Amino acid sequence: MATSQSANNGLIEWVFRHLDLVFMVLRIIKPTVVFKGQAFVTRFDDVTEVLERDGIFQVPYAEKMYKITNGSNFFLGMQDTATYTRDVSNMRIAARREDISDIITPFVEQLSMEILASSNGKMDVVKELTRVVPTRLIGKYFGTPGWDGTEFTDAATSMFQYLFYPDNPALEKVALNAAEKTRNYLDQAIAERKLKRTQNDDVLERCLKLQDAGMPGMGDIDIRNNLIGLIIGAIPTTSKCAAITLNHLFNHPELLVQAQQDARVDNDQKMIQYVQESLRLNPFAAGIQRICAEDYVVAKGTLRSTKIPKGTLVLAATQSAMMDHRKIESPSQFRLDRPAYSYMHFGFGLHTCFGQYINLAQIPGIVKAVLKQKALRRVSDMVTIEPFPVSMEIEFDK
Repeated sequence: MATSQSANNGLIEWVFRHLDLVFMVLRIIKPTVVFKGQAFVTRFDDVTEVLERDGIFQVPYAEKMYKITNGSNFFLGMQDTATYTRDVSNMRIAARREDISDIITPFVEQLSMEILASSNGKMDVVKELTRVVPTRLIGKYFGTPGWDGTEFTDAATSMFQYLFYPDNPALEKVALNAAEKTRNYLDQAIAERKLKRTQNDDVLERCLKLQDAGMPGMGDIDIRNNLIGLIIGAIPTTSKCAAITLNHLFNHPELLVQAQQDARVDNDQKMIQYVQESLRLNPFAAGIQRICAEDYVVAKGTLRSTKIPKGTLVLAATQSAMMDHRKIESPSQFRLDRPAYSYMHFGFGLHTCFGQYINLAQIPGIVKAVLKQKALRRVSDMVTIEPFPVSMEIEFDK
């Protein structure tokens, strides 16, 4: 039995180390696989089909969100209900798209350059930059800097891992302790803000203005829960994506030179493309989980049609979809001219990432600041403690 378990663990580890190869084979011979209560959907068209059918392929996060918030849900864990529409609409009023150019981009670029300028030409870009900038942006833009910068970042990271990765009792304990501390902090922050109103124009203040106007779903607990969800989604994702992008560019010196040239002339649209392509070739995650709410046939009417039974845990493998040559031209090549539909980093359909536009400003902004440095070089490889990068040393001339 022990030998069998060890062999299974070894096989799983091998699969995760070679996901691109595994997905490539599946796309050819069995694009949708159903096995022991789980399904893996690998082709571009089929992944989008799953993510479009939100009434059938439902989000599985509600139970864990209830534990994070101590009894409530966040719109990430909701189906397409009136409450979902209300909460998303409220937070889109509070976190406005025009803030990207007015607040977020200038703050991220200035802070990133200040951090780099204050170094001695050598730094751990993960510990000192990619984790720090999103946390401080949360402080500035949301009005919730946290009780301690490092601990606040660690709390968001552990809660993210608890929500979106396989069950781990040790991690659950850490994450739920972090959730309790975050709830207590946000409760206090909301109470303190109520004593000194209108001094800031941030997401918290805007939420309280909606509360003043009697907007449904804007009680103190509602505000706190929405902020928890956004904080979880904002910090670890930004840090990991910025680090992955930089690491990919360091791994390809000619591409690094080209990217630095574009950074130095502030070609922000190109910066977005560098990020998108780096993440397509080095994905943040293998895919998006869903629960099948009823028997359903994927790719019905085709030779690859496959029935997914009710109750199946489904992985819509966005990593695989972004490498599907049927939709992505020359998928193994790094190209800066791909259309936006080539990328599924922020999901697809109902639960497309709430902060995608913020992330598409913040991640390239951090990367651009690093790329502007003279004689930029990586002196130690990126170190990852799954699923997040924890270290990468760089040097540059002052």
